[in-house]
Amino acid sequence: MNSDEVFDAISHPMRVEILKELANGPKGFADLKRKLKISSSGLLDFHLKKMASIVTTNADGSYILNDRGFAAVQAVDVVARYGWQRRSYFINVGMYIVMNVYLFLTIQHWAVLIVFGIWTAWIVFYSYWTFIKRRVRLRNNGESKTRPER
Repeated sequence: MNSDEVFDAISHPMRVEILKELANGPKGFADLKRKLKISSSGLLDFHLKKMASIVTTNADGSYILNDRGFAAVQAVDVVARYGWQRRSYFINVGMYIVMNVYLFLTIQHWAVLIVFGIWTAWIVFYSYWTFIKRRVRLRNNGESKTRPER
């Protein structure tokens, strides 16, 4: 098993939430489905099959993490701790401000309007994607920064 397979197993927000639940201890299928508020058994089964390299079952039939699963939990924690999504948003907004000021001071004003319009459309889209789709918060209140899509 290589790292590509582990990262593929946690490449979806719902799988990350499953991983976090299993890090707290063994869970049965119904427990996972209820705790994660997943309405479709098929959807949960699909994601658990994708996680076969890091999730196994114990003698009771409950799902548990194997050694690779616990390593994946650590990787998820590191990524969450560094808050790359928030940083990416702040970098985009900062570059938006700096470049528009620079362009306004150095080139023709009609050209600035074109660039300003395009870049403003990008920032509006990026803000929507960051806060609505990814559910990123600007403040970390000790909670998960992302939630699984249901």
